[in-house]
Amino acid sequence: MEISRIAVVGGSIGGLTTALLLRDAGFEVDVYERSTKPLSGFGTGIVVQPELVKYLVERTDTELDAISVPSSKMRYTDAHTGVELGTVDAAWRFTSYDGIYRRLHEVFGNERYHLGKTVVGIGQSADHVELRFADGTDAGADFVVAADGGSSVIRQRLVGRKSDYAGYVTWRGLVSPGAIDQSAWDYFDDAFTYGLLSDGHLIAYPIPPRDGDAGRRLNFQWYWNVPDGAQLDELMTDCNGIRLPTSVHAHHLCVRQRTTLDTRADELAQPFAELVHAAENAFVTIVSDADVDATVYGRIALLGDAAITPRPHAAAGAAKAANDAWTLADALSSKPEHRVESLAEWERTQLAVGRAYLAKVRQMAGRLQTGGDFPPGEPAFRFGLPKIGEPVSVGQP
Repeated sequence: MEISRIAVVGGSIGGLTTALLLRDAGFEVDVYERSTKPLSGFGTGIVVQPELVKYLVERTDTELDAISVPSSKMRYTDAHTGVELGTVDAAWRFTSYDGIYRRLHEVFGNERYHLGKTVVGIGQSADHVELRFADGTDAGADFVVAADGGSSVIRQRLVGRKSDYAGYVTWRGLVSPGAIDQSAWDYFDDAFTYGLLSDGHLIAYPIPPRDGDAGRRLNFQWYWNVPDGAQLDELMTDCNGIRLPTSVHAHHLCVRQRTTLDTRADELAQPFAELVHAAENAFVTIVSDADVDATVYGRIALLGDAAITPRPHAAAGAAKAANDAWTLADALSSKPEHRVESLAEWERTQLAVGRAYLAKVRQMAGRLQTGGDFPPGEPAFRFGLPKIGEPVSVGQP
């Protein structure tokens, strides 16, 4: 399989990592991003996994301390009563979507990062792939990497697969220094905190400051069980009356939705209630997941959430995409006569890792969203990608 020019569809963390690795390997790479402006994760937090930061740490002058902050423990609390259920020593680092994305984008540059390119169609022949965009333009390549997320248009065009609603949503928000009492701030500042509930859960942890600002921020997510149908439709309808498919961001959030968030927060223990009430630009996102039978279709490969879409509970979704990128770059760097076999092996490994991770986060959700037993420090629920062959059942050492 001869390949010189590669198109990456989707310019987020997974797509940029892929593009950088393939460019380093000697390929001519273009990134096509549907957004009309550089992406923003609205400041949302990410737990640092080795795969996530590997490119920046190994191939740029980026210092880990410049893009992340540490914590020393994990705390488990009944979020209604405030009763502590356990604390374990656990050193993690946390970053933000914006911090990782901006640095990767800066390294890749703007010349071949094409904004406003929404894919509506794709076709391929024995030696070529054609992309068709909503703006009426086309682009050709020898190989296409679909890194266009859990709502991947390319996955839908290839196999008709959309992500499945998991039965719950997540509210996300950020809190700046001084916005809550110091005692509440100190409670969350040096920990990854689980706030466990009978019908969902919260998580909270520190993330780095915005560029130019001083001081860490606090990031939280609150997962609500919401039945599919009218109740979900109402929650996901924006201030213009449009039912959005994935997220309702702060600038489109109805007053009613924010009021509902604050009213429910009144039922939480004091530090959690303060955190939610003080949230800047809170927004709500549907939780969904998806599996696929294959990730390589001739000269097209699905990567990250566009392949297997996981739920977020093991804090390694972006790391999974980055891991896909590293291993795909290795496969495509094979000699032309071996690329088909290398891609087939990459697909087998990618599917194994993705499915093991999907099983892990579904198991975590089964406990976290129903008030089930969630033991502090349980090894099966440790953050990160699973090692293939390791059991995911609770209680295994």
